Amino acid sequence: MTNTNTNSGARQAPNRNERPTPPRLADRVGSIRLRTLGMIGVGGLAILVVGLIVSLAFLRPDERATAPAAAPPTAPLVADASGRPQPGPTPASPPVAQAQAQSKFGLNAQKLLDEMRTHKPDILDADALKLVQVGDANLARNQANLTADDPQIRDQVRAAFPSATDEQLTTMTRCTAEYVEREWARLHNTTPPDSDDHGG
Repeated sequence: MTNTNTNSGARQAPNRNERPTPPRLADRVGSIRLRTLGMIGVGGLAILVVGLIVSLAFLRPDERATAPAAAPPTAPLVADASGRPQPGPTPASPPVAQAQAQSKFGLNAQKLLDEMRTHKPDILDADALKLVQVGDANLARNQANLTADDPQIRDQVRAAFPSATDEQLTTMTRCTAEYVEREWARLHNTTPPDSDDHGG
């Protein structure tokens, strides 16, 4: 019998038609070096930071597009001589505008402050809130006619202005009483009972 295979004991060459099997995922991950993973992480973090900065730059509101500052509150309507409502002046001073906005009865803080300044010129704009609170408290009494030396008003003025002299307390009590009477008449569409509680 003739042997056709002359190399019977030799290894045979692999079949060239067989494809090598791809490495498994676990083998691939295992072959990646730690340094490579660190570089990928740092690169990804850098891209994330740059993206965040760029998005914040585009999301930042434009200074030109911001809304204008809120205007100070306007004065409540005041009746003119014929009884028609007319807008009162808008106080230029922020403390006066804030005091006016807090009035329960819509008192015109600037007029009340001006009334006081005709007799006590050293009163400050910051005192407007105290004056409005005293005026509101006495309008809440719902009395049309107050005396020039009203004891409740005097006590309230003394509590609001503890350093005021007796002369200043008397003047401020008279001014407050007159102003409250005028405001009460305005709110009730009547004429104030006294034209002037100042006594001259």
